[in-house]
Amino acid sequence: MPPAVEIRRGLVSVMMPVHNVEDYVGAAVESLLAQTYTNWELVVVDDGSTDGTTEVLARFKDPRIGVYRQASLGESAGRNRALQAMRGEWIAFLDGDDQFLPEHLAAAVDRLQHSPSIGGVYSDGFYMDKDGRRGDRLSSRRRGPFEGDLFDPLVRASDVFGPPICTVLRRQVVLDQRLTFDSRIVIGPDWDFLTGFAEVAQFGYLPQSTCLYRVHGESITARTASPRRRSSLAQCRQNAIQRPGFRRCSLETRTYAFYDLLLNLLPEDNRRRAEVTGWPQFLELPAAERGRLLRLMAAQDLLAGRYDGQTLDWLRRAVELAPGETRNRLLFRLCQVSPRLGQWVLRLRANGGHSAPAN
Repeated sequence: MPPAVEIRRGLVSVMMPVHNVEDYVGAAVESLLAQTYTNWELVVVDDGSTDGTTEVLARFKDPRIGVYRQASLGESAGRNRALQAMRGEWIAFLDGDDQFLPEHLAAAVDRLQHSPSIGGVYSDGFYMDKDGRRGDRLSSRRRGPFEGDLFDPLVRASDVFGPPICTVLRRQVVLDQRLTFDSRIVIGPDWDFLTGFAEVAQFGYLPQSTCLYRVHGESITARTASPRRRSSLAQCRQNAIQRPGFRRCSLETRTYAFYDLLLNLLPEDNRRRAEVTGWPQFLELPAAERGRLLRLMAAQDLLAGRYDGQTLDWLRRAVELAPGETRNRLLFRLCQVSPRLGQWVLRLRANGGHSAPAN
């Protein structure tokens, strides 16, 4: 049998993955030391830092702080290492370039202790720049706020919480569901993790501002190139679609999840798009919605000058699924005559009627 997992009641385990944040990590730790709720442990995982991050962390002698070091394995690996090391009843998130405001842990723990039916809480906060100047509230770029079952809005998009710093979770839910961070995801591993958490647990909302999220040019979000960003977000989408709870999402959310995956995140990967359109979750969409998505994929390929034979097949399927949809039939017939003719008509529409046939 596996060893019993330690859970210290009332203890908040704060995870902090760090990589080359020497300019900010001291302030992050200081913000935790300033918390009015003092029953916490800080689990720092240094993911192969090569600057002065290690030296800054070494200045803090508080016994509640534990530092673990690993080779550069990525954010998800660092967060998973933190999950393995923590002992608390609650999980909080503090990246090395962000900061808590003094009441963050106290407010979250109080709500969780008085609301046993919820598994997590999230609060408001502020964006701040590299110099620590506060900007807009996190809520200014969110939908909601929502309470209760947040799975549907989280599957729809990541702008329910924004950064994970604003959330505090019951660790027992994570243990029971064996939730971990997906190492294939560079951008959005927290969105994927919190979506999995929300599939099985309810959330409460704290209207006060309790944290500061830093935006700067050295962050992983700013440094990740577009192809890798799209690949990560596509994996987030795939994970959400393949969760058992996806079927309980609204039709609007399920359709948008496929729209985003097929049109925005896999625009040049027809092999994967063909695979996605065969998934059971796609086949459970209404025929008209599937036809629309297939037509939009075909149109996207034509406008980009791509035509590999898959395009005509998508249009044929679109007509079969929604034979009364004029746009499906028209584009299919044009492409049967010539893909370039279909491309010209699409470009003519896109340019408001001011175009000419492609040579």
